[in-house]
Amino acid sequence: MTTTAPTARLRALLADQFADPGAPRISTALLLLHIRTGKEELRLFAPAEDGQPGHETCVWKSEGDHGPFAIDMIEAIHSHRLREWRPNADAFVLGIISTTTQRPTGQIGWAVNGLDTEAEAGA
Repeated sequence: MTTTAPTARLRALLADQFADPGAPRISTALLLLHIRTGKEELRLFAPAEDGQPGHETCVWKSEGDHGPFAIDMIEAIHSHRLREWRPNADAFVLGIISTTTQRPTGQIGWAVNGLDTEAEAGA
């Protein structure tokens, strides 16, 4: 049985899902956990059009029941979090504020950053 490193698996899943020439270049995967319900939500971000470092736009998020892609991504993020966490690149998100209501959502999360730049550098 061959296993794939968690970060490489994340990149492979993204490359397969976003293979079309016009597809967004995913830079960050954010896995959110609602602390009251245990429900997970996946959000994928691409660099914003303004090109400013750190500016990203959410281009995909899981809603309702998770499909196979979302389930595979969630599993890969948990694996990455447990086996390949990069303290200088990745982030633990303690509490999320709704951009609509400006109130806490009751979620915590894990952001896997640099998924596009490291892939370009061959990591």
